[in-house]
Amino acid sequence: MELIVHGRGNAWPVLLGEDHPFYNRADPYDLSNASYSLQTRKPGTVGSGILIDAGHGTVQSLLAGDNRIPDSICLTHGHMDHTLGVDWVVQSFVRSSGSGKPYTIYATLPVYRFMIGSYPHLEELTKHRELEFGVAVEPCAEMPFRLTAFPVYHGQSGVGASMLLFEENGRKVLFTGDLLVPLLLEKDYERLYDADLMVVDTNNRFPWPRTNHWSFSGSPEDPLERSEMLEAFAGELGWEQVSALHLQDGISGINRNYLSQLEQEWDSGDRPLTIVEFLRLTGPKQVMLVHYSGTEDSKHSGEDILAAVDLEEWAINTALQTGFRGGIMVPEPGQRIQID
Repeated sequence: MELIVHGRGNAWPVLLGEDHPFYNRADPYDLSNASYSLQTRKPGTVGSGILIDAGHGTVQSLLAGDNRIPDSICLTHGHMDHTLGVDWVVQSFVRSSGSGKPYTIYATLPVYRFMIGSYPHLEELTKHRELEFGVAVEPCAEMPFRLTAFPVYHGQSGVGASMLLFEENGRKVLFTGDLLVPLLLEKDYERLYDADLMVVDTNNRFPWPRTNHWSFSGSPEDPLERSEMLEAFAGELGWEQVSALHLQDGISGINRNYLSQLEQEWDSGDRPLTIVEFLRLTGPKQVMLVHYSGTEDSKHSGEDILAAVDLEEWAINTALQTGFRGGIMVPEPGQRIQID
């Protein structure tokens, strides 16, 4: 199993007129949004592979790399920084195959509808495979891995957002996508436990829920101590607020049943609200930090926006304070990672 990092950036890595300590504004590859290929590799050749999210810069990275069309696309959610390259990939498939066969997109129904709302012409060119929470899609021609989706809350515009677990021959890779709060049944933490690699949304080091992203740490003073603002957010986070983004007409009965079970377990104060809290519950072997901004850390916590090497060092030292002993890394654009 091989992971290719097409981009590591948030929605707007560097705003026009500004600089950023983490991103090089003169390097187009460093301005790409968080996107990845996950593929099998046979000796001397590429096997089959899929694309996870497709924002700014994804297709340029695909062209500069193996220059092959992914077998399918898997979307964590429908925001533009995760879907802008979908049309280019789909058009490449349609025009090269000449068969009239639609291109497969794996996503929850609300995410697919959100994407089609942005690119309505893709409805005729794509085949939607609805992701059902907690139920694995078994490997097939368009999906060489076992794929399972789990719901997350990514703010009020993140309809149908999910995290995606890929499995092959005992290896596990988890992509959290963008999120503020995971929406997991208690039994699912065991399924996610001990992933070989977790690719995690690390928009902020410290809490600022209005960004609709969780933070790495609970507060600047103590990684496990939730700030007063984060505690207040947890107390105000109601079930109707988080479930409404998934409970659309037409979703599968499996997804309705999953959400019904989750409602019975719902206690917003018990949800992991930071990355370090999630790491303690899931214990991955390796963590990859992506989608970093740091802007809210500077504005609201008076903390520096870090360069990549400094973010990696800070995260390692912070996680050690919580007892986490897995590896932590910040990837480079275009980096290839072998998952043995």
